[in-house]
Amino acid sequence: GTALTESNRIGDALERIALSDTDVTCVYRRTGSPAQGYQIEGVNMGEIMIKLKPKNRRKRSVVEIMDALKREYGRFGGMVFLYHQPTQEKIDESFSGLSALFGVTIYGTDTNRLASLSNEVERIMAEEPVVSNIINNTKVKASGIVVRIKYPQLARYGVSSVDVLNTLRAAELGVEATRIVRQRENVGVLVRIDLDKPHDIDSIRKLPVPSGSGNIIPLDRVADFRIVQTPSSITRLNGQREVTLVSEVEGSIPALVSRLKERFRSINLPEGYSIDFTGQYKSLMRTAMDMVFVVLGAIALIYLIMAMQFRSLLQPLVILITIPLSMVGAFTGLFISRHGLDVSVGMGIVTLVGISVNNAIVLLDYSNRRVADGETVMEALLSAASVRLRPILMTALTTIFALIPTAVGTTVGSNIFQPFAVTVIGGLVSGTISTLIVVPVLTTFVPGHTEVVKQQG
Repeated sequence: GTALTESNRIGDALERIALSDTDVTCVYRRTGSPAQGYQIEGVNMGEIMIKLKPKNRRKRSVVEIMDALKREYGRFGGMVFLYHQPTQEKIDESFSGLSALFGVTIYGTDTNRLASLSNEVERIMAEEPVVSNIINNTKVKASGIVVRIKYPQLARYGVSSVDVLNTLRAAELGVEATRIVRQRENVGVLVRIDLDKPHDIDSIRKLPVPSGSGNIIPLDRVADFRIVQTPSSITRLNGQREVTLVSEVEGSIPALVSRLKERFRSINLPEGYSIDFTGQYKSLMRTAMDMVFVVLGAIALIYLIMAMQFRSLLQPLVILITIPLSMVGAFTGLFISRHGLDVSVGMGIVTLVGISVNNAIVLLDYSNRRVADGETVMEALLSAASVRLRPILMTALTTIFALIPTAVGTTVGSNIFQPFAVTVIGGLVSGTISTLIVVPVLTTFVPGHTEVVKQQG
């Protein structure tokens, strides 16, 4: 991996480039992460947070500024950059485990074989024009020092293997020498051997080891050392080793997965090895299934409530017809605005179900009252359409106008909820039309409608 000094040197250069942009107000950067952190990263990794001027004080959008930085940062060779907005990153990470990335995970038992297979997968992914910034962590090696104990020398100096281990632990991690009380809490005090160069093999050779005779001997008298290149990390899932290649995707992820599945068949997978798609794709599939159950459950609950309210099994079905008709407008809006399916769209669909049904209930409830007063079904429906037209339109229009700023992206962070706004607006347009036209027409075909209403009255 890259040394901390080199990472900081490059990070400083990246900071200066970002600060030279007139639309940037300040930059925050970190290199690596604390060992006690939630997500541990080495010093060869870092993060730069860039704060922009308010939208009304800059001429470019966030995407345009990101594109400009991509061109500038692209001049740095041997580095991989990932660009995303913090809020969007956290949302994607909470659902997929990966920060707004598309991932391909290879499962197996042997680390070297996994590395070989990951290179084949990376080659196939790189040939896809919609895939960029592929990260294959098996290519990132970390330098390590292997210590081999000289057991004959241990007996000569009266040193045990535990003494050697404790010395190495004291140099690398430290040992708890005592505990003190601070603010009513017991806090351990770690003591670590002070080395001029903690990861220098010559410094480690000179580490002091206590012998049985009470003397101190250098560590290299009872151990041999060699520097090796090892994987930067070995990860497991469900007890099985895995390697995940992550990348950014511009375009349809389901379409990409379909193409990659076909091309991955050319890879000769040994027995016990498998390839799976993770990241945004897995999140999308899981979210889609969850949303299907949520929507179906909401529809079933709404039907039961309406059946009890109207004392009819057919009238609620007429009202529920507005839901698929609303979906037509919702998906048309998503197609026109070039938005894909995600969590935000699912939230919009659930919201749309309630609003569409509510408008139809307002119409039929008034119609039923007029039928109970003695009017014919046709007269009652015409009267209901006339009297309830304004409340239905006002409900739809106020919601649409409230969501327009989010749909067109004129507010800060609105791009995250644009699919939600587009789904609701498109669905309300088609749903309102179907409520005023389709619902009255279908109601006239409900058998025994007049008798049921009079029983309610």
